Parts: sequence; structure tokens; C-alpha cells
Amino acid sequence: MEDMKTTIKFGATIAKNLALGNDAIAGLYQRRRAKQGFSPEKDQTEYPLLVFHKHATTLAPLRKGGIQQADVLEIGPGGNAGASFLMLLAGAKSATCLDVVPWMQGTGPDALYPALVEAASQDPVKYQIAPSLVERARADPQGLARELMNRVTYLYPVDIAKTTLPAGSQDIIFSHACFEHFADPGGSIAQIARLLRSDGVTSHEVDLRDHRDFDHPLEFLRYNDMLWTISTSHRPNGVRNRWRRSEYRAAFEQHGMEVVYLEASQKTTVTEEMRRLYQSHFQQMSLEELSVIGILLAARKR
Repeated sequence: MEDMKTTIKFGATIAKNLALGNDAIAGLYQRRRAKQGFSPEKDQTEYPLLVFHKHATTLAPLRKGGIQQADVLEIGPGGNAGASFLMLLAGAKSATCLDVVPWMQGTGPDALYPALVEAASQDPVKYQIAPSLVERARADPQGLARELMNRVTYLYPVDIAKTTLPAGSQDIIFSHACFEHFADPGGSIAQIARLLRSDGVTSHEVDLRDHRDFDHPLEFLRYNDMLWTISTSHRPNGVRNRWRRSEYRAAFEQHGMEVVYLEASQKTTVTEEMRRLYQSHFQQMSLEELSVIGILLAARKR
């Protein structure tokens, strides 16, 4: 019975993906999703503060000068530019956000950015507010928010694997829960290496689970590559690759970056019986490797 449910679910996924291969249907789907909003709860202050803090505390120690005067690129910001905005509040020189789908309406909810200034100013050390901005953040959050948002550039539709942004133009590149949606993670990593300046740094939180059902986070490892491709190839907001932790490390190192931090942020239980059901590529991996379903990776360009 469980196998039948899985087959039906996978069949529905394939049918939806094939339908999205039609430009008219894909356009209608994306317009409806954009109108609904990316994820309203992520437009509250808590989420951008969490994302910023995780990446800023990971990256700042890896770069001389930390975030100060850095050109920052965020991949896949979703419905708002909050995390990149906080990079500017921390002293970054510029912030560019790019996405394959224009989830943001304008630059996101206008009320969010002054609220972020106010929240961050309650603990300027934790949120690394640039010393020159601390007093202004407390006295004029509205004005400071407007000024900083004028320095955010939002580019869409832009695939990081195909971007034409200038080589060596970025000091910091980060993404949060995006890499699993990339059809070409290897090409994306190659572009990150191209875009970073020497000694530039990059960090990525990656959710390695099968997003169709978080109760069965590795179910998608059972399917061969052809089946997985025909179920995901036209879904930019779906999980489009099945890379595991070791594959991310190898790709960053292959493209001239030193992986200085690789944390398993989530794990699940994998048994030998489960592994025997997976595609042959994944059967070659250890149970420990397969158990990792979330990572935070940080690297420095050599």
C-alpha cells in the first residue's frame, strides 16, 4: 500500500512538471505564486535576522575586515531582501540579490526594513551593526532604512549558473535553502568561484531533503536520474538535484575554493535495508553520508 501511495505521488509530480514545460502554463503558475507571496512568515523580522546572523557569524571571521566594505551577493532571497539589507547595516558597501523567479514585489514589504533596523539596534554587537550607523539606527530607523534600501540591487530572472555579472566583482556570496533547487549545482559553484575576488568568502545553508514529504526525507534517492529529471526539470521552486554533502565539498574544492566549514545541520536515520533501495550512485555512499539531510558550508577562494 505504501509503495502504491509513493507511485501515485511521484506520478502526480511528473504530470505537474510536464505541464510546467508549457510556457503559458508556467507563466500563469509563476504569476499566481508571486501574487500569493513567497512565504509571508518570512517577511517578519525574525527570519531575516536569523538568516543574516547565521551567515554573518560564519563569514565575517573568514575575511579580513569582516563584512565592512564588502560587495555582497545573495542568491535566491525569496520574498524580501532582509538578509542583504542587514549586510549593508553591518557595513557592506553594496548588496545584490538575484533570483530565477521575481518573488519580491518591488524590494519586499516596506515596513520590514525599518523594523529590522529597530530590532538589530537592540543588540548592535550581535547583529554586527557598523559602528558609524549605531546611533542613527536608534534615532532614525525609517531614514536609515530608506538610504540602505537604495543600495540594494534586485536582478531577475537570473540563474546563478548562467549569470553575466562581472568576474571578480564580489567579496561575499551567500544563499539560504536555495542550492537544492538548482538544476545545475556544479555550474552554480563554478560561477560563484568566478564572481568572487581573491580571498572572497561564501556560505550556503542547503536542505538535502526530499521536499515532497519531510517525513520521508530520502525517498527521492530511490529513483533513477531520468525519472527524477522528468519530474523536476521545469519546477524552479522544487528540489531539482539530489547532491549529498560530499558532492558539495568536492565541487567547491574543484573550483579553487577551500572549504573551511562544513556542518551537518540536520540528520536522519538510514539503515542498510533503506540504502539497498536507492539508486546505485547513492548505494556507494556510507550510511553516515546518507544520514546528513542538511548542511551549512563555508568556503574561501584561494
